[in-house]
Amino acid sequence: MRESRYNIWVEKPDAAYVFNARSGSLLRIDNDHYRSLRGFLDDGTSDCPPRILANLVAGSMLVPDDADEIAVLARRYQAGRDNASRFALTIVTSLGCNFACPYCFEEKHPSIMDADVQEQVLGVLDDQMSRIGSFHVTWFGGEPLVGKKSLLALSDAFLGRCDAGGVAYDADIITNGYLLDAATCAELAARKVTSAQVGLDGPQDVHDRMRPLVNGKGSFAVILGNLHHAVDHFPVSVRVNIDMGNFARVEELFRLLSDEGLGGKLSVYPGQIVGVRENPLAPSAGYCGCFSNQEFAQASQSFVRMAAQYGLAAPALPSPTGAPCTAVRANELVVGSHGELYKCWNSVGNRQDVIGHISDYKNLNGRVGKWLAYDPFGNDECRSCIALPVCMGGCAHHAFEKLQYENRCGSFRHTYREQVGEFIDFAEKRGLEGLTRVAQLARRMETR
Repeated sequence: MRESRYNIWVEKPDAAYVFNARSGSLLRIDNDHYRSLRGFLDDGTSDCPPRILANLVAGSMLVPDDADEIAVLARRYQAGRDNASRFALTIVTSLGCNFACPYCFEEKHPSIMDADVQEQVLGVLDDQMSRIGSFHVTWFGGEPLVGKKSLLALSDAFLGRCDAGGVAYDADIITNGYLLDAATCAELAARKVTSAQVGLDGPQDVHDRMRPLVNGKGSFAVILGNLHHAVDHFPVSVRVNIDMGNFARVEELFRLLSDEGLGGKLSVYPGQIVGVRENPLAPSAGYCGCFSNQEFAQASQSFVRMAAQYGLAAPALPSPTGAPCTAVRANELVVGSHGELYKCWNSVGNRQDVIGHISDYKNLNGRVGKWLAYDPFGNDECRSCIALPVCMGGCAHHAFEKLQYENRCGSFRHTYREQVGEFIDFAEKRGLEGLTRVAQLARRMETR
């Protein structure tokens, strides 16, 4: 047996901890046993208790001498990419938006999905029903609630078909939150929308500058009021897009949300603003002041530490993944408001990235090929990275663009030791029992 290449060790005064990124397992080993374990790992001779070794094997921290962990991950990636039993659509009910965010990556073409396109979407679901076990929808825009009528009509039709066909159905929504009033929250929850992402970019003056309405007026106060309704209906995560201009003000936002009584009722997380320039007509093409990928990773750690003080976040371990997103999963599509098809959320509104039309969804053009051929295992940098099991090559969209290549990576690449260490500190303070066992506190992936 040998040690996994994906082990991350954190030594504390009374114990050592090891997190395995491939399995998602975490194990605590007291110092006496850790010393004997080091002997086993260094020269194969020790009196390390069999129970400790068995836990390390169960958590994939110890692997057979001839184990090919890269091959295990490649099979996992391929299985996730080719899984035909799960169908998912990201649906842009409206490419119009009531906001004018200066860093938006979309070239807006104001439109609302009409009845003909809705029928074509339902035709695609009908075609899939006999071979799928689950169907997931992400409502997206523009602003999806500008097209709420289409959203509700499609939701009702999806629910009817899935209930009749014995297919599990759920949905989430990515919204700016301005139209997420009490009645809308109830309507969405009744249609199996199980979570919502809402954007707030700082306290009121900062947010209203970064996320104004199209008429230039502020949006913060209305969104804050709507959050009070939303948390009663489904889990809400607040995405705080950060750059060099607003990061110093995020703690003011946390304090305000806490004072509003929202601590423990919603979560916040940092979003990286990227000046995407491949579409010169998108607002982000001229946006400046963005963090580099490594700077963003460091800022994210500070963000979580601050948010945790207000009950709005907690240090977490990353989950192992297969194929990480719609862009690289064969049985998932992004449907534009006119029925045009994309593979990636970041492509929405960019005519150069259209891969086909919903009316003929099986007959896609050659642009789809680059997405389904994306292979992080052919990239030496990815193959050697300890974060590979939790990102699987990261953002393919950024990987294809020379100027955005570094932004393909998640923060774990740069701060993996800090993230694991802070999670352990957080868990120790709360006496979480799972720290002493494998695969109960942290998630595990099957390693076929």
